[in-house]
Amino acid sequence: MQKYPLQEGEVLLWSGSPQRRQKWFPEHTGLVLLVLVFPAVVALEVIFLDVGTSVPMFVGLMVALFGVLYQRLLDRRSRARVTTYLVTNQRIVFAANWLNGSEFRWVWLTWLPSEPRMRADETGVGTIVFGSRWSRARVRENELRGAWAPPALEMYQVADAQRVADLIVNARAQLVAA
Repeated sequence: MQKYPLQEGEVLLWSGSPQRRQKWFPEHTGLVLLVLVFPAVVALEVIFLDVGTSVPMFVGLMVALFGVLYQRLLDRRSRARVTTYLVTNQRIVFAANWLNGSEFRWVWLTWLPSEPRMRADETGVGTIVFGSRWSRARVRENELRGAWAPPALEMYQVADAQRVADLIVNARAQLVAA
């Protein structure tokens, strides 16, 4: 079994992995916009400017951007498949067990930017997020750059998300009180 990097006196409160692949990633919006907006721009240019020579350029640019955005989507999905979340009495650890080794990122509970917000479905499976959408988007840009990058403060599709969010709030309150 994999040994996780728990420190002296640290107690594991909960651990789990994403329950199912998220059906709608934020990257899908970029792909949809690319597929809908670029052909419209090309059509408007052809209709109003009557410039037929730049159509291949726009089509090539659309294909290239689609390839880049789709690769980022695949990278995020592969990360979600190997991720395990650990909630301790001092921090949240994001562990990724790749075929070629393990990667650990963590955030101290006292350094969390805000209280957790949770979105869950009727089965209790949900996503727990910390901080604003803007701060998570900035961190998410660097998430795939290696183990040195900070984790995006989102726990995707965890079972019994409300209980996990309550565990985090209680552990954080105990740390702040101490």
